[in-house]
Amino acid sequence: MTDGTPAGEAGGNVPDTPQPGSGFSIAKLAFYALGAGVLVLAISVPIIVLLANWSPIAGLIAALAAVVAMIAAIGTVANRMVNRARADLLAARDGHPSA
Repeated sequence: MTDGTPAGEAGGNVPDTPQPGSGFSIAKLAFYALGAGVLVLAISVPIIVLLANWSPIAGLIAALAAVVAMIAAIGTVANRMVNRARADLLAARDGHPSA
């Protein structure tokens, strides 16, 4: 459009699309995801220390389990946040209220 009208208005053939930035933030995603990992680590460290005092092998197994739990927590939080932002964006595009 050369008359200054936005592309989605006044009969343009480009549909209106919702603008990004409606509440989703990469910084917020990183903060919450890494926060979940730190929370798992904070809970795991005393358990690892207690088990390592009892048996070094048990401490090693607990530490490896803590790493797996941290990865799972980070992935779960990030996945849920991205899926929620995607659902909100699709609902806004389709004109439905977000859940």
